[in-house]
Amino acid sequence: MIRNLYIVKADGEPLYGRSMEEGRVIDLNILPHFVRNSVTLFHSRSSTSSERVYILEHSDSIWAYVFFHSFALVSLSDKEDALADLKNMVLAMGQSIAHRFGEMISSWSGSMSEIVDIDELIDQYISVNLEPPSEKLMKKIEKQVHKALLRPEIVFAGVFDAGGQMIEGNLPSTHLFRIEVEVSQGVISPVMDIVPTCVNSGDYKLQMLRVNSLTVVVASHVNESTMRAVAVASEIAQNLYDLM
Repeated sequence: MIRNLYIVKADGEPLYGRSMEEGRVIDLNILPHFVRNSVTLFHSRSSTSSERVYILEHSDSIWAYVFFHSFALVSLSDKEDALADLKNMVLAMGQSIAHRFGEMISSWSGSMSEIVDIDELIDQYISVNLEPPSEKLMKKIEKQVHKALLRPEIVFAGVFDAGGQMIEGNLPSTHLFRIEVEVSQGVISPVMDIVPTCVNSGDYKLQMLRVNSLTVVVASHVNESTMRAVAVASEIAQNLYDLM
């Protein structure tokens, strides 16, 4: 999906570059000027948000930018790549880099040893498989969902892909759009969420837990404690995480 990744400081100075092609080394000196200028321009605008990904199409490629206080994460990918998955991936990586390395980047001295751990962080995201689950994994997902639905306190259970489409489960159509919006606005995580996100849909409280590019959704009956659904969602998510 992503061919190259760059970290560019707010003033347009490239700090880090990495190619996803094995053995290829990035020369930061040849980073296109329009990329540097775009970073500087967007950083100077008060309306620029760190919660969205900005897309620039150039020839047959897509440049995706996500901006933070002291830097921008920029990716180069092919035009035919799935845009929603790309945005989720870049935003998730950018937020993690900002959280772990934001202060260091703002005061970077130029020593490459200071940013060596960024490679490890990026590897975690690049290793996330955005392809549809294999037949073997689908059978495991089906088993987990059906097991959850045998519990009398659970009314709905399902697993959704990165685009918010249900790949297994019994969630009725009245809840599907709400779930699709929540999933598509979220970000891909290389690990399992610790705490589910609670989303109200009709009379039900949907417990949503992301596992890599998949999302587990569980709801208990209206007269049951939501903690029942939280426990089941966590159990399914942990089992899927172990399998993946």
